[in-house]
Amino acid sequence: MSHYKRMTYMLLVLAMLFTTIAIEPWIHSGQVAGAISQPVLVTQASSEKAAVQKAVLQYLNCQGVTIKAKLHEVAIADGFALVGWTRGEMGGNTLLKQNGRRWEVITSGGGYLGLKGLQQSGVPQKTAEKLLNQYDPNWRKYQQ
Repeated sequence: MSHYKRMTYMLLVLAMLFTTIAIEPWIHSGQVAGAISQPVLVTQASSEKAAVQKAVLQYLNCQGVTIKAKLHEVAIADGFALVGWTRGEMGGNTLLKQNGRRWEVITSGGGYLGLKGLQQSGVPQKTAEKLLNQYDPNWRKYQQ
């Protein structure tokens, strides 16, 4: 491979990495062009987790990024859901709230929300603690 081709390849890789990082700040669903305006309908109580996962994947994968998101932890408590995801080398959290039979994205972006982030997004403290206990029982070790 010639020097110019290697340099071009490296620049393209860096541009893709920068683009991925630059578009992952905390995003609120109302601020994103193309954000899902119709959240996924939950059809049965037993399919709550599947409905949350579907809503998060639709939300994350509609943002024009070519790397598809993979979901990991899913915690559900008191009408809220916290989902951990990765997209390539990046990872983050999506917080959803149940509105009737629908799950709506409250906030989503790179990084870990934690107790403070959940509370700032409108989750009551006891519910935030329930979510975090399901998400990662060791969450208190990460709090400042």
